[in-house]
Amino acid sequence: MYVYTSTKTKSNEENVMKIKSIITIAAALVLFFISNVLYAQSPPNDNRSVLHEMVVKMVDEEWRVVYKNDETKSTIVAKKNDRVSWTAEGSDISFQFDESLFGGSSFEIADGDSLMRPLAPGAKVGEYIYAVFVRGAGVFAKGESPPRIIIDRM
Repeated sequence: MYVYTSTKTKSNEENVMKIKSIITIAAALVLFFISNVLYAQSPPNDNRSVLHEMVVKMVDEEWRVVYKNDETKSTIVAKKNDRVSWTAEGSDISFQFDESLFGGSSFEIADGDSLMRPLAPGAKVGEYIYAVFVRGAGVFAKGESPPRIIIDRM
């Protein structure tokens, strides 16, 4: 007795499985690339607060406003929720700011003390020049002549 078995059906099933596998892999790749594009276009999570630590002190025979860990940098580039602190080293200090920047315009700190201010919720994107008066020396401290804060985005 002769039994005819069709290998054609099996190869058709194999072909269908191969095609389904290829379609599944292609769909996964397309979804992977689409998700990466969408992730790249989503805004970063900038809600984390950064503390900019500044020091007012003598640097190379002049009073300067500099970053605590880098005396070569003085311009503050801040964004929403950031905070700025200044520490007076060597003299009492007076500050004068645009009122919209920190919710107040004048602040004073004694030698060795610090002032920490969060950016005001209503502060607008832009560049703000501020004054730092060194009371013991009777001079204004320099930053990048004069010190400044750049609000990059809110």
